[in-house]
Amino acid sequence: FTKPGALERGESYFITGKGSIGMAMRAKTPIFDNKGNVIGVVSIGYLVSKIDSWRLDFLLPMAGVFVLLLVVLMLLSWFFAAHIRRQMLGMEPKQIARVVRQQEALFSSVYEGLIAVDPEGHITAINRSARKMLGLPSPGRQWLGKLIAEVVNPADFFTCQIAERRLDVMANFNGLSVIANREAIRSGEELLGAIISFRSKDEIATLNAQLTQIKQYVESLRTLRHEHLNWMSTLNGLLQMKEYDRVREMVQGESQAQQQLIDSLRGAFADRQVAGLLFGKVQRARELGLKMVIVPGSQLHQLPEGLDSTEFAAIVGNLLDNAFEASLRTQEGDNTIELFLSDEGDEVVIEVADQGCGVPEALREKIFEQGVSTRTDEPGEHGIGLYLIASYVGRCGGVITLEDNDPCGTLFSLFLPKVKKNDDRTINPIDR
Repeated sequence: FTKPGALERGESYFITGKGSIGMAMRAKTPIFDNKGNVIGVVSIGYLVSKIDSWRLDFLLPMAGVFVLLLVVLMLLSWFFAAHIRRQMLGMEPKQIARVVRQQEALFSSVYEGLIAVDPEGHITAINRSARKMLGLPSPGRQWLGKLIAEVVNPADFFTCQIAERRLDVMANFNGLSVIANREAIRSGEELLGAIISFRSKDEIATLNAQLTQIKQYVESLRTLRHEHLNWMSTLNGLLQMKEYDRVREMVQGESQAQQQLIDSLRGAFADRQVAGLLFGKVQRARELGLKMVIVPGSQLHQLPEGLDSTEFAAIVGNLLDNAFEASLRTQEGDNTIELFLSDEGDEVVIEVADQGCGVPEALREKIFEQGVSTRTDEPGEHGIGLYLIASYVGRCGGVITLEDNDPCGTLFSLFLPKVKKNDDRTINPIDR
């Protein structure tokens, strides 16, 4: 098989056809001299069967390498996918998208302020309530990645020892008094950051005030009911015995005693919540077999600056509750609890003395810390009352002293300035 053109027209070409020895592929190209004239032809040819053999010799090893490479890539892809799935907690992309949307909805719907930070103190999440309470403009995405110290002042609660769990801590964020909690975020042993939740202390104080009033009311009713039942039993017995003169004396005496206590409390204590608290505590002490004495000369016409009625009542109430419990835990003393409360001078003075079991020396250095209590042998949550008292006293710049009472028991003395001094230094209220 031939094709003219290489000599006549100076063309190069390929041609496939059947020759004398079989199917072959040939290539022809002309040879030119210096003047461009064709002076010859170069021709090369291979049998098609030979080319097919070479092709198989080349492609078979390549096919093996390709298959091996494909298997390796599939294995690597499987391991990579498994690693990614572990990192995504075994969830598919659709599940991850759903969880993210649920998290965003949860963050937005929670009434408490929520802020998540990484170990370096960068904000990773912040909800609408947190921005509102801290006075931060929306949208929230503009705060992501920023250092918490640039957004919240002071930021110690967000950055110091974030691996440690903290519960119900009173703090100040951007001038707002809050009750805050902190929980570490971990992946195995790796610390990923922490999430902080907080609520305005004013809101909690409002709920606490309502609860305190209800508890005082219930306690007073329970005490009065108990006393009334005893009084009615005695009265019934006297009537059965026809001791009518004694009945008349009991009725008049009981009425006069209650009225005298009410009149004395209303005259000495202008704050009705404090007066109501003391009335309930006197009745409670009587029910427990104790004697609570309000020292003559006690009075309160002005609360310390920085404390409202609920907080001041919480201080007095917790001190009296501790005195009641200490008196009931010992057989020594005469079960008398004395309260002195006065606002004469520049300070409000509160003194509560009992003849109970006292405070061990080993606990005096830390008795005002959260969770520390002398009642280690009793179930329940203890160690809150004195911590709360110390927090209130420290906030208004006051001082607490703890002394031994004579002949036994404890004397707590609180000195609260009526007007808080403008001093930015941290005040330690504890003076032992």
